[in-house]
Amino acid sequence: MTRRGLALLAIALLGCGAARPRVSSMAGSLDFACDPVDARVSIDETDLGPCALWTHRAVALAAGTHRLVVSREAYLPLESEVVVSSGRRVTVRAALRRVPE
Repeated sequence: MTRRGLALLAIALLGCGAARPRVSSMAGSLDFACDPVDARVSIDETDLGPCALWTHRAVALAAGTHRLVVSREAYLPLESEVVVSSGRRVTVRAALRRVPE
């Protein structure tokens, strides 16, 4: 696992009830609003779990461009690149559409 992947994993684990990680001035952060709420969030190929975990707490990321995927079975995934700016918190809104039958 890459150093970035380990950092994202540590942030994900800390966000599940433990002390919140500090966001340095060199980092930005993302929080999520997803429909459906049980869609899974992946950043830079690291699964961060269900979107609902990140609705009221932020994922701290290094400033720069990151690959974002929000997905759920039976829905079309949202795949995008997101630019994180130092010291800024951005809400990602993802409304997934069902796979056509």
